[in-house]
Amino acid sequence: MTTIFLPVYDKLLDFLVEKATPAEILSFQVSDEEKELAQDLVERKSAGLLTSSEEGMLEQMAEFDLLVTILKAKAQKAYQQS
Repeated sequence: MTTIFLPVYDKLLDFLVEKATPAEILSFQVSDEEKELAQDLVERKSAGLLTSSEEGMLEQMAEFDLLVTILKAKAQKAYQQS
């Protein structure tokens, strides 16, 4: 699956970097429960056991993870420039 982000996503991420400190963004982590849920869904997908609802949830988690990764990269760049 290839996700293509619209420029509006980039604007949102830049906005978030400007509103929160780079250190706050870099320290963001999902909870242990959310990590466990994601791992469970990945394992169940590999076994072919996901419902369509769970498949959608896993896709949203993957998109969220990508957005957070990009946001943290932008925060790291802002941190290094300050």
